[in-house]
Amino acid sequence: MEPNNKNKQNRYKKIFMGYMLVMQFIFTIFGLALLGYFIGRRISPDSNLPTTLTAIGVGIGVIAGFILLVRMIQSEDRHERTPRH
Repeated sequence: MEPNNKNKQNRYKKIFMGYMLVMQFIFTIFGLALLGYFIGRRISPDSNLPTTLTAIGVGIGVIAGFILLVRMIQSEDRHERTPRH
């Protein structure tokens, strides 16, 4: 394989990994916000509970998203440091 082609593959891999990290973060926040909203609607649809639980879901989603982001980056770093067999 040519060195130029190898560099191009590495660049595309980094772009794809960045895209995956961002999408993972967004969908974690969005999923937990929706879960909070639906639980709130199920328990008490006429109160402020759906809004409150949606906000709590967003907060937990941001925290969980950062944790997943850090773990995925650490995993990728470990994978890149291992010698190829």
